[in-house]
Amino acid sequence: MGARRRAASWRWTAAALLGLTGPARPASSRSPFRRSEASGYEAPAAAVNPLQFGRAYQLPPFGRGNGIEALFWTPLARVPADIAPGVLVALAAAGIPGWAAPVRPARRGAPPHEDLWASSAEVERAQDVVMQVLRDRD
Repeated sequence: MGARRRAASWRWTAAALLGLTGPARPASSRSPFRRSEASGYEAPAAAVNPLQFGRAYQLPPFGRGNGIEALFWTPLARVPADIAPGVLVALAAAGIPGWAAPVRPARRGAPPHEDLWASSAEVERAQDVVMQVLRDRD
């Protein structure tokens, strides 16, 4: 056996041991929705389950709720900060999930306000409750 043939045989044996023989297989990606050239921020994510992120994904941070949970939330109103606790109590009394979160003032010296959020399924009733609380305030 010639030296060239022996070297080729050794190369083939090494390639076979390393798994480098056979047809070339395409590289598998981790997700069928991700292109290999896209970075993590550019790659689209599959939104199979919209509830997978929970309340923290749907509501603004640094807020507080009235103790009743909801699957989906809708912005309801922006009210002065001194009224928000009363609205949350009134929503809880009506059995409506509510959430209040502070809002950064548009200018210095402006009175503080809070955004109110309510359950999407109960938004009409929640609007009535907010209007009643504002009426009772005057």
